[in-house]
Amino acid sequence: MKFMLGANYWGADWGTEMWLHYDGKRIREEMKQLYEYGVRYLRVFPNWRDFQPVEKAYSWRAEGGEYIHAVTKQPIPANGDGVDMDRIADFRDFCRAAEENGVKLVVSIMTGWMSGRLFMPPCLYNKNLITDYEALSWSKRYVHRFVRELKNEKAIVMWCLGNECNCMGEAVTNFEAYNWTSAIADAIRSEDNTRPIASGMHSLKSTSGGNNKDGWLIEHQGEICDVLTTHPYPSPTVENDKEPYNRLRATFLPITQTLYYQGVGGKPAYIQESGTFAQAIGSLEMSGQFINIQILSSLVNGLCGYQWWCAWDQMHLDFSPYTWSLMERQLGLFDKDRKPKPVALSMQKMAKAIESMPDPFPKRKVDGVCVLSLEQERQRMAMSSLILGKQAGLDLDVNYNLSGKIDDAKLYILPSVTKWAVMYKATWDALLEKVRNGATLLVTYNGGHLVDLIDIFGFESHGLMTNTSHTVEIDGEVIHYTDKEIIIEPKGCEVLCRNEEGNPVLTKNAYGKGTVYFANFDVEGNVFMQTDGFNKDPYYLVYRTVAKDIIEAKPIVVEDRNLGITINPENEGSVLASVLNYSDHEIKPVIKVNDGYEISEVLYGNIDAIPACDGVVVRLIKK
Repeated sequence: MKFMLGANYWGADWGTEMWLHYDGKRIREEMKQLYEYGVRYLRVFPNWRDFQPVEKAYSWRAEGGEYIHAVTKQPIPANGDGVDMDRIADFRDFCRAAEENGVKLVVSIMTGWMSGRLFMPPCLYNKNLITDYEALSWSKRYVHRFVRELKNEKAIVMWCLGNECNCMGEAVTNFEAYNWTSAIADAIRSEDNTRPIASGMHSLKSTSGGNNKDGWLIEHQGEICDVLTTHPYPSPTVENDKEPYNRLRATFLPITQTLYYQGVGGKPAYIQESGTFAQAIGSLEMSGQFINIQILSSLVNGLCGYQWWCAWDQMHLDFSPYTWSLMERQLGLFDKDRKPKPVALSMQKMAKAIESMPDPFPKRKVDGVCVLSLEQERQRMAMSSLILGKQAGLDLDVNYNLSGKIDDAKLYILPSVTKWAVMYKATWDALLEKVRNGATLLVTYNGGHLVDLIDIFGFESHGLMTNTSHTVEIDGEVIHYTDKEIIIEPKGCEVLCRNEEGNPVLTKNAYGKGTVYFANFDVEGNVFMQTDGFNKDPYYLVYRTVAKDIIEAKPIVVEDRNLGITINPENEGSVLASVLNYSDHEIKPVIKVNDGYEISEVLYGNIDAIPACDGVVVRLIKK
């Protein structure tokens, strides 16, 4: 799949009302400008209210009546769909405008939710748009007609269920969310099975096992759709509002959330919309830095695209939803006068850079797997683990399932084990089998009820302590940590470091042909819950100690915790290596190239000095 670089789009003059005021000439002007600034893919939104304007004409005491077309006022037959063919004609022209200007389209068909407002056919007011049978019937008819009429348009490269359709109505159970998703996806595929379908959702969960009230699940979206999506902003919904958004955490966390979705859902994923909310949280220059590092990092870390929210500022629009919130008005690549903002200049720069690189960009080399457990904040722990891995010099995948299927790897990290269940026996047994066959396992501790301590970890527990506060020294640097710990009595393990009271903090034990490491504190939770935690104590040194051999064998190594290395092999004799600066300041990197390699070409950036939120991509060849 080609990397989808672009933006989300509503017309500059009318926003969500654009289809009621469609202007093909104006659209073409906007498409031309967007392409000039690097936008190659647009995610676009047929407003459901406008494309299926069905209302109900009631009779005596509202006990009878008929469905009518809200524009023509004519009755809709029992087998009719109520779709407005004038709007279909406008959308067809819109597709032609995109094609004329070299822009590809991701079409979010069920746009019933946008920027805090619901848009639905009038006949469905006050109904649950997800679970109500009447709503589902009209939804399917609309989707069938829309796809049937427009499937031959060349500009369309992907269908999307809609925009954050989990916001259109409550799904109390997994079954309700599953049935809605399946119904819409099946309707699309029955008319066009040649294009992939994207989920279009955000804020999904992963199953907690046996609980059908988890609602919208990543696993179900991955089962039904072809592409998963995230909508990460510097937002509390992804715990990314803790520090400036041009520093490590905010700059890499959107990538980690998307890798989490990809790992849990088992399908490719991309950042479908991302932005910076409002200028109160950062300057225009910072927003340019944010988009720059997001695009670069999405590319090298194996996501299938990045789309900014959104094309145009909407400060001049004086109708809802734009009058409901100050935040939903100043998020564009261009301001209300259509002048480029720093985000547009970054988009333009990165589009040129990507077009000069190999296409498709080679897949990244994964060094290990983060295995998630049952009773934890899985997204939080996955994101924390992946950031720590990147700081240490590792690239991790995410694995979470209840079936016992574990991806093959040399390194496994089981972060922040907590509470009673930890994981199903099948998964635990599969993980230990990987270690017996030669893999390395790191378990970090947050009060979880582990078993077979002497056999697996090489120590005995002499009880638990909670609400503790300690320090430990690793590689000459001090780490502070709090909360739960085991009072450890070694029974064969090697103690690599102890806290100031002498209790073991990091242990190592042989297990079959492999090795089990145990960190006696919640590494991931301690760093993640602190403001600027990834730049305070060097928690990543736990990972680096465990994976030292893997890290040192990589073609290229750097030491700075704000620099992340990604290796993308091209063939047996050549790899692309990126060194990305996830911080708000310039870094002059000390880069060590493995003896077996040499730098043959710099594809992007300056290897001697990497600006804030930027990077360098080089080609290494074997000597």
